[in-house]
Amino acid sequence: MKFATATPLLCLLFTLWMTACQTPDIQPTPEYSDDLVIEGKRLIAQAPRQDKNLWRLRVGLIALKQNQANEARALFDAAMPAAGQILQTDASTRMAQSLFSPENVKGFHGEPYERAMGWFYRGLIYWMDGEPTNARACFRTAQLMDALAERQQYRADWVILDYLDGFITAKLGKDGSAALQRAREHAGAIALPDYNPAANTLVVLQTGFGPVKKSGGDVGEALVYDAGHSDVAQIRITAASQTVTAPVFDNLTLQASTRGSRAMDLILARKANVKKVGDTIGDIGTVPGVVLVDYEDTRDAGLALLGVGLVGKFIGNSVEPRADTRTWNNLPQHLSFAALQLPAGEHPATVDFLDTTGAALPDRKKSVLLTVQAGRDTVVLVADR
Repeated sequence: MKFATATPLLCLLFTLWMTACQTPDIQPTPEYSDDLVIEGKRLIAQAPRQDKNLWRLRVGLIALKQNQANEARALFDAAMPAAGQILQTDASTRMAQSLFSPENVKGFHGEPYERAMGWFYRGLIYWMDGEPTNARACFRTAQLMDALAERQQYRADWVILDYLDGFITAKLGKDGSAALQRAREHAGAIALPDYNPAANTLVVLQTGFGPVKKSGGDVGEALVYDAGHSDVAQIRITAASQTVTAPVFDNLTLQASTRGSRAMDLILARKANVKKVGDTIGDIGTVPGVVLVDYEDTRDAGLALLGVGLVGKFIGNSVEPRADTRTWNNLPQHLSFAALQLPAGEHPATVDFLDTTGAALPDRKKSVLLTVQAGRDTVVLVADR
């Protein structure tokens, strides 16, 4: 009898012992790489659908700065739809326009300055690939992204886009003077060099940190910008006994902040008004309603007022007027450009970033190896950060 009683207990102990001996289900620690492009692609895969293009642009620029042209090309191609497609309304855009959805539910295509920069970088990649005609088409498309600025003086006013448009035209044996004239008009007091069609080494330069979006207005319905920053005023390039000093061509904070009002701003303003009216009705109705409910002879009126107030509060809390502040946050503050004429071969080059006094900033100095091939242009992107 004792043995029969002990048998279930022994079976239970044996089962527990066998369970304890089983190998635990240990999840392996994710392996991370020190390659920013690899890690960036991981972030793209994990990002919500509406944010994937934003991450593609960010990672594409990292790849371009690291001379991973193939990766950059694929990422920019995936991120950037045809110019006309950006202006079309899709389901996510219609959702963003509704009262109860924030603007950032729509797929990211960026503000005009971000779209222009996407086409600018795509043009550089074409030029690096030996396709200057396609590069020029991208620069023209980039300028088109800025053509709808509210004020005439700020429409299609990127200096570097017109300058490179005319430069490529001149290199192709055509007349690029009209584009050069437009660039000089936009540049104002900045002296832009004449074209040298024989130049075969093209250095595109960028400095500083670009603007960042933030929400403003009473309830976050306004899109405003924190200015970017760069303490670089000029860039000096030295290679093969040649020295060229390039001025700043464009300021991205200026480009972002001179766009003027957007069509979406009117929609967000309407949402903000609905939210504020709902909140006001809620405040007016709720407190007096609670007070009146306490008295029998005013209870019905109090309940009605309380109901109106709660409906107002519900509407006010449900409306989503916030502007989309997603930012392509690794863009530069300044763009610049320099052209050199070098013999075929490898040429070590030094790039010095100069402050407003003309002094070189020692922590920004870059060394670049320029590999020049006969019969085609060498195009490089150099950033101070």
